[in-house]
Amino acid sequence: MNSSPTIAIADDHSLVREGIISLLDSLGYKVSYACKNGKEVVDYCVENKPDIVLMDISMPIMDGIAATAKLRESVPNTSVIALSMLDDDLTLIRMMRAGAKSYVLKDAPSNELDDAIKGVMENGYHYSSFVSGRLIHSLGTPVNDSVEKVLETLSEREITFLRHACSGLTYKEIADMMCVSPRSIDGYRDSLFEKLDVHSRVELAIFAIKHHLVQI
Repeated sequence: MNSSPTIAIADDHSLVREGIISLLDSLGYKVSYACKNGKEVVDYCVENKPDIVLMDISMPIMDGIAATAKLRESVPNTSVIALSMLDDDLTLIRMMRAGAKSYVLKDAPSNELDDAIKGVMENGYHYSSFVSGRLIHSLGTPVNDSVEKVLETLSEREITFLRHACSGLTYKEIADMMCVSPRSIDGYRDSLFEKLDVHSRVELAIFAIKHHLVQI
């Protein structure tokens, strides 16, 4: 890393923002901007294009996942590092799919944040042992014979719907993209719920990611 990166922070708790700024200062970094929600940081980044955004996930107006996806589209050279208290597999996967280059827990040692910043600046990404372990656990489950047989029963249209269901599209938008009626979409959903033994769109997404029907 030849020079100190420009860093923006999005976190809806003022004390947390102040603590992060203080920590970064102790690590030799300067914060160019700090705000309380995803919309504010997106607006700032579009105009100023910082190198890195430290992004909380649970925020009002626009959460960290939506803001990260927006930045990936609008400012692809700005790298997002998730900085969150949430340590569940689904949140991690959704954040990485949205475009985050690293994921650091707020209660991690300060050197982990330093490593993440340096790794992202030097390599374009940084996967800590926490991230690697969770991804392996969530995505590395082998497809057993019974699951393979279930996958063979899925129609091409059901698979297409399943992949769209992992996105942020509404069911109406999926119907428009697939050129079918909303009733047909309801049929694909209900059929997949029965075949895959799941009960929600989130469980559909987990199944699709785990069995490599979509890529993060």
